This record gives sequence, structure tokens and C-alpha cells, in this order.
Amino acid sequence: MSKELDIQQLVSYLTENCSKGEKLMVEQWINSSEDNKVLFDEFKLAWENSATNNDSFLIDIDKSWNEFKVLAGFKEEEIEVTEPTVGISSRNIFISVSSIAAVIVVMFGLYFLLDTNLAVENINYTATNFQSDSPLLLSDGSSIIMNAGAKIVYPEQFTSDIRNINFKGEAFFEISKNPKKPMIIATDNIRVKVLGTSFSLCNCDNSDEISVYLETGKVLFYSIDNTDGSILEQVVLVPGQTASFSKTTGLITKQEFTNNNHNAWKTGALEFVKAPLSDVIKVLEKTYKIKIDSDESLNNFLLTARFNGETPESIFESLHIIYGFNFEMQGDTVRIY
Repeated sequence: MSKELDIQQLVSYLTENCSKGEKLMVEQWINSSEDNKVLFDEFKLAWENSATNNDSFLIDIDKSWNEFKVLAGFKEEEIEVTEPTVGISSRNIFISVSSIAAVIVVMFGLYFLLDTNLAVENINYTATNFQSDSPLLLSDGSSIIMNAGAKIVYPEQFTSDIRNINFKGEAFFEISKNPKKPMIIATDNIRVKVLGTSFSLCNCDNSDEISVYLETGKVLFYSIDNTDGSILEQVVLVPGQTASFSKTTGLITKQEFTNNNHNAWKTGALEFVKAPLSDVIKVLEKTYKIKIDSDESLNNFLLTARFNGETPESIFESLHIIYGFNFEMQGDTVRIY
């Protein structure tokens, strides 16, 4: 009911021939948006007028119904029509015809309303390479800098009360502020809800985490149950905080971040201050999308250094000079020995 309007449920609701659960579903749909409230009021008014009007009115029911069937692609089966019994009054017949006409009028309105929403096409875009100087611009003025391989699905125009987009990969978002139309970014079973803010979002295939780093504004970061859409866990972030969802455990953790290494793919800058070399390795793997294996433990080594625009090879050359270990690069794999 939250996604599709069911005429029969509205009729049952107005005639009070529905269960408590069905009544609650209709009321939730009505209150979910202003458009739904307006639509329901029009339907209710048409229904009430048809039920109280004793006068017949001229309307070509067959023509209207046939036009609606063509537009909506509706198919119906042949049914046998029997003569009405003598006890039925002409007033009841007029009321029935008026009710049907009212429903057809409202259904026409619903069809064109839904058809307008469906007419908004979704755009599928995949970043073939990293282009920091040409961000993706959305119709609401939001801009997105995407890392190579990132994928996004978004509408040409945001016509509903919520700006919905789907995303996979890594990107930096600068969302235009609109308190009346929040944006919800869906990435697997994680949702990021924002009004107007800037943040980094990462959901890469080679990572067991989905993470967001908030630069400005405020975001709601939450996980959902894919079966019914209910919220499982949620956290609110303020600038300087990060949240991560574990694809393994399904848990969300929140903490402060003290550097901008998460944006190294965009800025090219990496900074470490007395960082365990094992943590440095994790950052290098995430930044350069490589796999690093070591024959020995690196926890006892600390690194204080800054790299700007360096290649993985040049960074490992520096580590070789500092710590004396050797390394070997083969494609996307690095072995330390």
C-alpha cells in the first residue's frame, strides 16, 4: 500500500468494510505525503457526492471505461449480466451508476498522476575513470565526484517528496540542501539520509565494510531488513565522525576520524602520524585497490610520513628505505618479504 495505490482498499476504507490492519495501511499511505492526502480528499469527495446525489447525470460510462482500459492496459474477462430484480429502485440504479462514474473519474486522475511519475526516466551511470575536475551534476544542484568503477542510478528530475538514488562504489557527495525533500542514498541494505551536506561514501566489492565519512552537515546512517524494509540499526553523524557497516556481522560502528586519508583516492594526499604499519597497509590497500601480503608481522613498526600524489611503487620504495624490507609487485598484488 505504501508504494502502490489500491482502489479497492480505498473503497473498503470509505465504506468501513475493512479490517483494522487494512484501515491502518490506508491511513499510513494517506499520511505519507501531501500528494496522497490531496488524492484521497478528491476520491472521498467524488465518492460522497455520488452517494448523495439523487439526480442522474449524462455520462458515457462505456466510453470512459474503455478509454481507461486502453490507457492503463487493463484486461477484463467476459461476465454474464443478469436482469435486475423488480425490487431494485431507480434511485439505487442512479446511485450505482454515479458511484461507478466517480470511481472512473478518480481512476483517470490516478492513472495520469502515476503515469507522470513513471515518465521520469532513471539514468544509469558508471564512472570509467576518476575525474575530479568534472563531477556528476544532479538536477537539484548536487554534485558527486566518483571514483573509477562507481555506479549510480538517479532520476532525470526529482519529482517525489524524497530524492532517491542508488549507489555502489566510492564517491564524494555534495548534496544541495532542501529540508522539504531529503535525499536517501541506497547502497545494498544501507541507507544514508541527508538534507544538505558533504560526505564520502564507500561500498566497494573488495571491502567487507560500507563506510561514510561526514565532512559537513548531518546524516542518518542506517541498515534495513531487505524483506520488509524495516530499520535494523541507525546512527546520526556530525562532522568529523565516521560510521561503518560490517557486511559480515551486520553491525554498525561509529567513531571520530582525525585525518582525511579516506579521501586520498580524490586528493592524492596520505598522512600518517605514529601509525602502526599494519594500519598503513590497510589504508594503502583501500586507496590503491591493491592486495598486500607480508611474510612477517608489521605491528611493531610505526610510520610518520606524508605522501602527496605518490604511486604505490614510490611509497613502497620509501618503506624499503625506512625499514629495510623488500617488496615485489605483480599486478594488483604486493608481497613484502
